[in-house]
Amino acid sequence: MKHAVARCEIAAIVRRAKAFIFDFDGTLVDSNPIKWRAFETCFADFPEKLGEIMAYCRSNNHVPRDRKFRYVYEIILRLPYTAEAEARLQERFATAATQQIIEAKEFPGAEQFLKKVRSTHMRALLSSTPHETLLRIVRGRGWRDYFELIQGAPVEKSMWLRRLLEERQMEGEDVVFFGDTQEDANAAQTAQCLFVAVGKNRVSLDAIYSIEDFAELVGIESSC
Repeated sequence: MKHAVARCEIAAIVRRAKAFIFDFDGTLVDSNPIKWRAFETCFADFPEKLGEIMAYCRSNNHVPRDRKFRYVYEIILRLPYTAEAEARLQERFATAATQQIIEAKEFPGAEQFLKKVRSTHMRALLSSTPHETLLRIVRGRGWRDYFELIQGAPVEKSMWLRRLLEERQMEGEDVVFFGDTQEDANAAQTAQCLFVAVGKNRVSLDAIYSIEDFAELVGIESSC
């Protein structure tokens, strides 16, 4: 019975909300494995350090790609991070990931939910993917019209959320942020808006509300 109450509480906060904010990778689209493989491709020339590099990249989801590249070069590899190195890494990553993410599978129910709330709620996409790349991916998927606002890196998610609340004159309970990392949960907490953890790793996050995917959310709403 406790689980049923929790599920209906999620349905209730979704019904009351005025705005939905979505992380992208790992929340709407199953693209994190693509990004991890892309980082491996970027640093394939350093096999002896690849384990350490990937441990850093995986544990810092919120860090923009260019800052990860700089950290790996300067701190892990002890190499100068030149303009040439940056250009080479950005090209490798884009070749290995961008089109694949455009074609990646959505998590069940994601587009269905986006379609459902398109005319009823303010919707925004908030991601650590570089902004222009994020726009290309969203357009490539045919999802541009689902979002009123799109913001990629560089961005501080908690500050962006706070600014949204101020500009739209909304209270924290009016905004639900869907994400898949502890950094997303922390950003929502700092901005004092509601957070719903999404995905198979949701139970490991510091979150009151969680769903496995958006198909589950649609099912919750219809049963509560």
